[in-house]
Amino acid sequence: MRFFILLGLLALAACEAGDNDVTPVDGPTTSKEGGNLLPPEQPALQPSDAATVPTIVMPEFAPQYPGSTMKAVNSSNGGRQVHEVTLTTHDDAGKIMKFYRDKFLAAGLKKTSDFQSGGTGVLSAAARDRRASIAISKEGSQNLVIVTFSDG
Repeated sequence: MRFFILLGLLALAACEAGDNDVTPVDGPTTSKEGGNLLPPEQPALQPSDAATVPTIVMPEFAPQYPGSTMKAVNSSNGGRQVHEVTLTTHDDAGKIMKFYRDKFLAAGLKKTSDFQSGGTGVLSAAARDRRASIAISKEGSQNLVIVTFSDG
């Protein structure tokens, strides 16, 4: 199962967000005179309308990467509370991997996988009652870091 997850993460890493060029199919959005053809009843989103990212307190054994931005948080409770936190950072994959290797080791977790290739990487570790993993891929000019952890 972990092999298929790794393959999926590596496939996602190969896709860069900047590869999707969009061209309008319904014609131009401005007139020859330079006026906007978009209907006035559709105002731009205000910052208060934008979706807010939920926050979570990450444990010491799988903390938020220093200087990163929290992009998404997902939690599930299928018998064990599992959290998945998506972070973005400009730091390189090697530096991110070292940070989490050190944190996992300091918390008494033992590595179960450790793979890095170019700008991507996967690292997981476990102890009796805790599990943590990270997956790193590129997203434009930043690294996307998915931290998954469970405790208890």
